[in-house]
Amino acid sequence: MAGAGGALFGAMATLREGHSPLGLDLAALNGQDTDIAIDMIVQALATEDGDSDRVRVAMNEALSECLEGYQEFDFASITDEMLVQMMLVYVTKCVFGQVVLDSNDAFAKAESPGQVEQAEKELYSLVESVTDKHMRPLLGGSLKALSSTQIEKIQIAAIREVWSEWEAYQE
Repeated sequence: MAGAGGALFGAMATLREGHSPLGLDLAALNGQDTDIAIDMIVQALATEDGDSDRVRVAMNEALSECLEGYQEFDFASITDEMLVQMMLVYVTKCVFGQVVLDSNDAFAKAESPGQVEQAEKELYSLVESVTDKHMRPLLGGSLKALSSTQIEKIQIAAIREVWSEWEAYQE
């Protein structure tokens, strides 16, 4: 998950600089319908492993939020804030999915579908808040100076903090 997030960040940062990352044809992306470009990016970056479906969904949602409002993909319009938001959404989606999987029995104890829905909303809100709180400061400064490996480490640190706060929240 963190490796795929590092690859996503690296690819988007490379595209922003006008270069084609491995597996992506810049000329084919630029000017494409944004949804098609997102599909091409996710297809090129997602690996085939046990988490691949969840990672693909998280990448797709992160890119969709990051590029919301753009009809055509334009690598020159990618800003630092867009990259930060993309990474926050990506990590939030991945961690939320993992916590839900790990907490499946807890959700099964709910007395109604409405309680499950409310619990999931509260959990998502917590994961989103904790991810932002712990990850945004680590992404501060010049994103151009961050490597994919550093982004992986930032994600792992944020994920640990989310798990720690989630465990404290459950007690």
